Amino acid sequence: MSFKMPNRNYRCFATGRRHRRRSNARLLGDQSGAAVIETLMAMGMALITAAFLMNGLLMLYTRSVIQHAADSGARAGALSGGTGPICEDTAEGIISGLANLYQDSTEVDCDRGEALTTAAITARLRPVFPSLGPSWSFTMQATSVTEPVP
Repeated sequence: MSFKMPNRNYRCFATGRRHRRRSNARLLGDQSGAAVIETLMAMGMALITAAFLMNGLLMLYTRSVIQHAADSGARAGALSGGTGPICEDTAEGIISGLANLYQDSTEVDCDRGEALTTAAITARLRPVFPSLGPSWSFTMQATSVTEPVP
């Protein structure tokens, strides 16, 4: 004895068709729209990578500005008639002019000795995008031969 299912192909009131037509996209397994999602994911990863690179390059630039400030401060303090405050003012002027955006804190310390003038700058840099990296702390040091006072 076999069991037969009753016919359930009812007609649509609006179209008069017996069954619902399936779209060709589902029948063929079409993946339209997947390329958009893949492109957006790839662009997002590229954007994050570019932000990481920009963050690192700007920190390296700021580090080189602070090294230049230490060199210039040591030279200014080592000149004949130079003093420790001249050294510090020169270094702080360069830092405030070129590296003010990314510095969190800086401390300039100059020591004018008989033979050498030393400038040490301790800096803490904040990242451009705080969620993409940690802050960076370092000390830059420069030394210059002190000119004798005539």
